[in-house]
Amino acid sequence: MTNIHLFLLVWVFCDVQAQIYEDHYGFGQNVGITVSSSHQSDGNRAEYTITGDDLHVSLIEASRFLAQASLGASYDEITQLAQIGIDEWLDNQINLPPLSFAAKYDSIHQEAITMITNQVDLNRYLSFSFYEMVMTYNNVLRQKVAFALSQIFVVSPYFNPDISNEGRAVASYYDVLYLNAFGNYRDILEQVSTHPVMGIYLSHFQNEKADLIQGILPDENYAREILQLFSIGLLELNNDGSFKIDEDGEVIPTYRNTEIEEFAKVFTGFSGSPSDQDLGISFDENQRNYDLTQPMVLFQEYHDKREKRLLGDTYLLPNQDGYIDLNDALDLIFNHPNVGPFIAFRLIQQLVKSNPSPAYINRVATAFNNNGTGIRGDMEAVVRAILLDPEARDIDWVNHPQSGKLIQPIERFTKLYKAFNTTTPSGRYWLEDELEFSPDLAQGFLSSPTVFNFFTPFFAETNIVAPEGLVSPEFQILNSNTGISYINHVENSLERSPFSNRTAINDNMARFITNDSDAPTFDFSLEEGIYHSQSIDALLDHLDLLLTRGQLSENTKMIISNTINDKLMNIADYDFDLIIIDAIYFIMISPDFVILK
Repeated sequence: MTNIHLFLLVWVFCDVQAQIYEDHYGFGQNVGITVSSSHQSDGNRAEYTITGDDLHVSLIEASRFLAQASLGASYDEITQLAQIGIDEWLDNQINLPPLSFAAKYDSIHQEAITMITNQVDLNRYLSFSFYEMVMTYNNVLRQKVAFALSQIFVVSPYFNPDISNEGRAVASYYDVLYLNAFGNYRDILEQVSTHPVMGIYLSHFQNEKADLIQGILPDENYAREILQLFSIGLLELNNDGSFKIDEDGEVIPTYRNTEIEEFAKVFTGFSGSPSDQDLGISFDENQRNYDLTQPMVLFQEYHDKREKRLLGDTYLLPNQDGYIDLNDALDLIFNHPNVGPFIAFRLIQQLVKSNPSPAYINRVATAFNNNGTGIRGDMEAVVRAILLDPEARDIDWVNHPQSGKLIQPIERFTKLYKAFNTTTPSGRYWLEDELEFSPDLAQGFLSSPTVFNFFTPFFAETNIVAPEGLVSPEFQILNSNTGISYINHVENSLERSPFSNRTAINDNMARFITNDSDAPTFDFSLEEGIYHSQSIDALLDHLDLLLTRGQLSENTKMIISNTINDKLMNIADYDFDLIIIDAIYFIMISPDFVILK
C-alpha cells in the first residue's frame, strides 16, 4: 500500500486534543440553533431545542452520536437514528428487554461441547459471546455501557488462575454490569461485592475474621479497591470533579489505611453457594463445590463481629449480623458525595471524551445524585445526561482543544465489522480476541492484566498532553508495537478476512480453530453502487459518514483520493475490490478515524 508511512506517523504521534479543521462541516450547522442540557440544575428535564423538533439529527450527527453510544453502527442504523431522533432512539434502547449475556454464553457453551471433547468451561466462549452479541443483538447502548462498566469493575479470568476456567461464572458476573447498565449504582455495588468471581479475583471469597493466635487477619484487597477504584477514589472531590482543599491548601484523602483495615472486617465470612440445594456445605470447601454463578452466602461464624469504624465518624456496632454490616457499609460508600463525580468522570471518558470540563462532570454528577424524582444512582439518568449534554452534542465543542478521545482497539474493529454488515456462513461470530487482539493490541474482552484496567483514567502522554494539563488514558497502551500491529491488523482484516472465525475443530477434537469455509465477509454492495454511479469523492464522503463521523479532513481525503486515482491510471487490474480496501484502510489508520471528537 502507498502512503502508509505518512498515515502511520500522523496516527502514532497524534494527541488526544481536537484537530482544528477550518473546513469542518461535521456535527450539524448551528445557525439559529440553541442546545440545552438533558436536565436542568433543579433536576427537571430540560427541553431539547437543537433543531426545533426534539433531537432529530442529520446523518452526520447520527453517526457521531452512535460512535459514542454504541460499539459500531451500519448505514441503516445511522439513517434510522436520523429519522426517529435521539430521544426516541434512547427510549427505544433503554426499554429493550435486557437479554442476558450469561444466556448467550450458555447457548454457545452448550453448542460447543457437542462439537469437541474438551468439556472445560473455557474463557474463549466469553469472547465468542461478546462479539456474537455485538454483531447480532440490537441493544447496542446496553452493550456499550456494560463494556464501559467492565473497565471500572474489572475482573480478568485470563490473569487469575482461580477463575481461568470458570467461563460460566464470569459470564454471570458480566451480567451484573450488563443487566444493571440502566439500573441503580447501589445494586451494582452490592452485586459486584457479593459475586464469587469478584470475591475470588480480589480475595474476599472465604475471607476469615481475625484470629491472632493463628495469625489470621482479614484480607484487605477488596476493601481497598471498592473505595479506590469502584466508588470514591483517593481524594475528596467537589461535585465537578475538582479536588477539595483543606485550610492549609492541601488535598484531602478520602480514607486512611486504618479505615481499609476496618472495611476489611466487613468483607469477612463470605463463601460460595452450594451447587446442589440439598447439599450441606462448609465455608472452606474447594471452590469447585460451589455454584459460582450465584451470590456468595455469609457464614456468620467466620464474620468479624467487632466494632468497625469506617469513613469519618461512622461506626458499625459490634455483634451485628454480617449482612447488616455489609448493607450499612455499602450504603455509606454509595452515599459518599464523591461517587457522583467519580462515576461521571469515568463514564464520560469511556463514552464521549477524555477531558470533560468541570461543568460537564457537575451536570452528570448532579443527575447521579438526583434523577429528578429524588432517586440517587439512577444509571439511566446518568447515561442520558452524558450523551445529551451540550458538551457531547454541541458543535462548538467538537473542535475545542479539550475534546477528543482515542478509540480503544477493540472498538476500532467492532466499528469496522458493524459498518459493513459483516456476516458469516454459519451465523456464528466466534472471535477469540485473546488470540486475535490481545497479544498485539494490548486489549481483549475481559483481559485486563490488572484490576486497574488496560489504562488508567489519569494517564497523560508526556510531550503534548501532560504539559496542557490534560489526560489521554487510551494512549497508555499505544506504542510503536501496538501502533504498527493495529495497522497490520486493519490490512489483514480488509485483504484476508475480517477476523478468524474459530468454528472448525482441530485433529484431536479438543479445540476450536480457524474455519476458512466459515470466514466472515464484509458487504460492500452499497459502497460499490455509490462508486460506480457517482465518483471516488462520493465514495469517500460515504465512508466519512460511516467511519469518521463527518470529520474526515480535506487533507486526508485529498491524499486518499489522489492515491486511488494514481493507481487507477497506472495499475491495469485496479478494480473496485482494491479501491474499497485502500479507501477504508487509509481512513482507519488516520487520526480522523481513531480520534473520536
